[in-house]
Amino acid sequence: MTTCSKAGCGALIGDDGYCTRCGTAARPPSAPTAASPVLPATSPPVPREPTARLLTHQPGARAHHRNPLVNLPEIPVNDQMPPVLDNPQVPEHKRLCPNFRCRHLVGRARNGRPGRVEGYCPQCGTRFSFRPHLQPGVLVGDGQFKVEGAIAHGGLGWVYRAWDCWVPRWVVLKGLIDPDDPDNRQAAVAELAALADASHPNIVTVLTVVKHPHPLTGRDVDYIVMEYLSGKPLKQLLEQRPETDPHLPVDQACGYALEVLAALEYLHVKRGLLYCDLSADNVIHSADGVKLIDLGAVRRIDDHHSPVWGKRGYQDPQIRTHGPSVATDLYAVGRMMAVLSIPFPKFVDDAPIPAPDKVPLLAQYPSFARLLRRATNPDPRRRFASAAEMADQLSAVLREVRALQEGVPFPAASTLFGPELRVVGADPDIFPRGQPDPVAAALALPDPQADPADPHAGLLAAISTEDPDETERVLSTLPDPSRETQLRVVRARIELRRPDTSDDLDALERQQPGDWRVSWYRGLSCLVSGDTDAAEQHFTAVLDALPGEAAPKLALAQCAARHGDSELAGSYYATVWRTDRAYVSAAFGLARCRFAGGDLAGTAAALEAVPESSRYAVTAQLCAILARVRGCPHGQLPVTDFFTAAERLTMLELDDRRRELAVAEVLETVLRWARANRPWPPREMAPSRTLFGYPLDQRGVRDRLEIAYRRLARQALTRAERIAFVDKANARRNRSWI
Repeated sequence: MTTCSKAGCGALIGDDGYCTRCGTAARPPSAPTAASPVLPATSPPVPREPTARLLTHQPGARAHHRNPLVNLPEIPVNDQMPPVLDNPQVPEHKRLCPNFRCRHLVGRARNGRPGRVEGYCPQCGTRFSFRPHLQPGVLVGDGQFKVEGAIAHGGLGWVYRAWDCWVPRWVVLKGLIDPDDPDNRQAAVAELAALADASHPNIVTVLTVVKHPHPLTGRDVDYIVMEYLSGKPLKQLLEQRPETDPHLPVDQACGYALEVLAALEYLHVKRGLLYCDLSADNVIHSADGVKLIDLGAVRRIDDHHSPVWGKRGYQDPQIRTHGPSVATDLYAVGRMMAVLSIPFPKFVDDAPIPAPDKVPLLAQYPSFARLLRRATNPDPRRRFASAAEMADQLSAVLREVRALQEGVPFPAASTLFGPELRVVGADPDIFPRGQPDPVAAALALPDPQADPADPHAGLLAAISTEDPDETERVLSTLPDPSRETQLRVVRARIELRRPDTSDDLDALERQQPGDWRVSWYRGLSCLVSGDTDAAEQHFTAVLDALPGEAAPKLALAQCAARHGDSELAGSYYATVWRTDRAYVSAAFGLARCRFAGGDLAGTAAALEAVPESSRYAVTAQLCAILARVRGCPHGQLPVTDFFTAAERLTMLELDDRRRELAVAEVLETVLRWARANRPWPPREMAPSRTLFGYPLDQRGVRDRLEIAYRRLARQALTRAERIAFVDKANARRNRSWI
């Protein structure tokens, strides 16, 4: 057997030709392609031409491809090798004396002469050099890493591309601007500590740490060795956009943010760390996923003394007075999304998210605008409480975005609200002109989910929501009421129209300020009592806090409908219904709004989209037919698909009474049209010259009408009703007008 030739190793060479302990190659690695020459292990392979691969997030994909909603840009696997800089040097505006006690401006241009890249500080005499400390060809780390050259200059130092001579692969080395600066050194140590033990698909992997002498002082400098990622920072992806479309699509901006939030949640919760320096520069979309690549500013959540780093425009302006926090990290995520997706000043610290009327994209996606506003709220207490909470709402917003883009639903169960309790306003007798009972509609809205960790969770699950008296009786007498039981009591008292619910909610607000559920129940109480203006204010506050949720949109739609604003109500209903077909009340609400606007085809389309699996499917189809009938002005031409839709009555699973009532209504509409001396419909509207099996003329319509009324008379529940139907049948008999 062959053993490793590296001094001090001696381990066996594996079947793949590499040392099983240190990875040293026993023979030169194969070239990437047949056209590339075979190079020794101490030399990097020649970069290949681009080979495109679409990174599409699909179910069952790798861990970092969690979201099945987003099609991210094409990221070639091997062609994103960052070029080595020709003449690397620190920009003049960043040149300071390396003596941290001095920090005098050095290396600056004077009298038309460029600034010196190397020299001595005129203030303290400290020698400076603003060129990379590692030159091309230098071997670092006991000869393991061969430096190709500097590829970038970050906030804390130079970044180098290097070739791993032991385990043939590209790597990235990162060092300090000045190892004598204690703040820089502390930041580098923090980055090392955070990365070396991190294991998350959205965070770059640290391979090892090596030392190399500083060219000016001779002292050893630590260099972090990280995995090489073939890809581009989001800033570069943005800069490569065409002038006619300079921003990333909103769904891509959301997708990138979700990946970042997953990494932040890991740092915040699993590691107790704050990132502090999020920007479009520090997120790279590589062939291995979306990753944070620079953790030089990380600090522990309980660290209140370390220096604060970050980029203007992304960093919360309050961070220097109040210090970094989870809220400041999430603020930067919101700013990054804004930079990626809309016209937004990148380097203005306190620039607010623009109003929707100023940015068409925010008007098109109002939930996205609300999410940006909450993430970047000037008051940290009004931002998202955690990366997981923000990701939950962002995922819901992204589903709305994709539903609008694709024209198909993107449903998902809410983690905060239950399903709608019932569908109100689906009565075929009054639809679509009649409005649903306002109190019943309000009480049918989805309820907030109870915390499963609540000590009374079992009791809450066992109590029927259909009996508010029993709910109040059982829960209000508990000797140790929890917050969840108190909220359930409030819900029961709202349903019972008790006057003391406001006091209950005031007490809950004092116990836990900022709980959105208190605002929700305040809105529900106002809606039930008829105070629509106050209800709208409370539900708006809930939607501002939870921009991806359907429940507050349904509530605000009810408020708008009560105000007579069909357009606004319809926009809320349309957003919910377009995204998730489980909210059937949104279909009926949207249909009523469209009917009010004279859009009969749109009215029917909303109802015909109710899934066949829904218990309201038949009712929705019946209402779609009746909407066409009831929307036809007297004596005017019906909508194009009137006759085709009417024939569906014979296929719906309706009871005899309901079917004959609908048939009679259709035929009465046709008869009014005929009696107004209108021509019979052309063949493209009614390809069959029959309707319900009878000729499509006055005689045929009257014959079928008589049959319908006589059938209804036989099914009448009262004598008066039977007489009324018989009279109608006699009135429609053909001999009555001959």
